[in-house]
Amino acid sequence: MTQVTIIGLGLIGSSIGMALRSARKGVKVVGFDHNSATQSRAKKIGAVDDVEWRLDKAVQDAHLVVLAVPVLEIPTLLDNMVGWLKPGTTITDTATTKARVMEWAAEKVPESIGFIGGHPLAGGGLSGQDAASPDMFTGVAYPLMPAIRAPELCVQTVVEFVQMLGATPRFVDVSEHDSYIAAVSNGPLLMSSALVLAASKSPAWAEIGKFASAEFDNLSRLAGMDPEITYGICKTNPDMMLHWLDSYMEELTGLRQALATIDSDGEENDLKARLTEAWEQRLRWSAGVSPDTEMPGDETGTMTDSLGQMFLGGALMGRLRGSRGHKKDGRN
Repeated sequence: MTQVTIIGLGLIGSSIGMALRSARKGVKVVGFDHNSATQSRAKKIGAVDDVEWRLDKAVQDAHLVVLAVPVLEIPTLLDNMVGWLKPGTTITDTATTKARVMEWAAEKVPESIGFIGGHPLAGGGLSGQDAASPDMFTGVAYPLMPAIRAPELCVQTVVEFVQMLGATPRFVDVSEHDSYIAAVSNGPLLMSSALVLAASKSPAWAEIGKFASAEFDNLSRLAGMDPEITYGICKTNPDMMLHWLDSYMEELTGLRQALATIDSDGEENDLKARLTEAWEQRLRWSAGVSPDTEMPGDETGTMTDSLGQMFLGGALMGRLRGSRGHKKDGRN
C-alpha cells in the first residue's frame, strides 16, 4: 500500500486527505499537524487514516509527502524532515507562490528526493477544517512545477496524485505562475484588504456595516483569510504583486477620472465604455471564450452579443447594445 503523508491539516490538507480516501486507490493517508486539536479533528472527520504525533514517524515510510502549510513554514519543514525520508520519496507542496519555494527546494532537498511544486487552484476565500471537502479539487486546474533534478518517476507520482484528487495537472513555468497568480489571486487579496480597511476606518463604520450585504461580503472574503498565510504570500511574491497593483491603480485612476467628469444631464463619457469593457471581458472569461474571438451575431456581429443573448436574454441585451457604439468611438 502506498503511503501519502500530509503535513498541515487545515482546509487544503484535510480536503486532500478526504479526496484520496474517497478515491479508494489503495493509498494510506497519514496526517501530521503541529496543532494537536487540528490533528485529532482530521482523524474524526475522515481526512486521514492515521495521525502521527512526531514528524519523523509521520514521514519515514511515506512515498509522497504533501506540504499543505503556510508558505513561510516550508523551509523549516524541509530542514527538519529531509534526513528522515527514504531515497526515492517525492515531496510536493500546495503554496500559492512558487519561486521562493523552488529556491528552497533546490537548496535543501538532496538529489535522492524528488521535489515537485504544486498549487491547487481551489479553496480561495475559505478557511478551516469545517470547510474541507473531498470534492474541492474536482475539475480544477492544478499547476505543477518540477525541480530541475526531480526524477521522472517522482513527477509521475505527483501527476497521478493530482488526478486521484479529481484535478487536472498543468505544467507551467515558475515565473509565469507567480505573475499570473498575482494578477488574479494575490493582487485581489490586497484589494479586498484595502476595501475593508477603507470602510472600517470611517467614523460611521458602525452604521455603514449595517448596510453591508452580499456585495461587501463577496469582495471582502479574501481579507478574512488568516493573516499569517496572507503575509507569507505577499512576502514571497512582492515584485509580481507590485506590478499588478500598479495596473489596478491605473485602471482605478481612469475610472475615478471618468466618474468625476460624468455629465449629470445624461451625456455619456468614458465611464460607460470602461464599465462595458469590464462587463464584456468577464462575460467572455466566465464562458471560456478568448477575449479576441469574434462570432457571427446580430448587427454588431460580436461574441459578446451572442453570449449575452445566451446568458442574459434578448431584452437586456437590447438595452446594453447601445453602449458598444459609444465604446468604439471612445476608449479601445
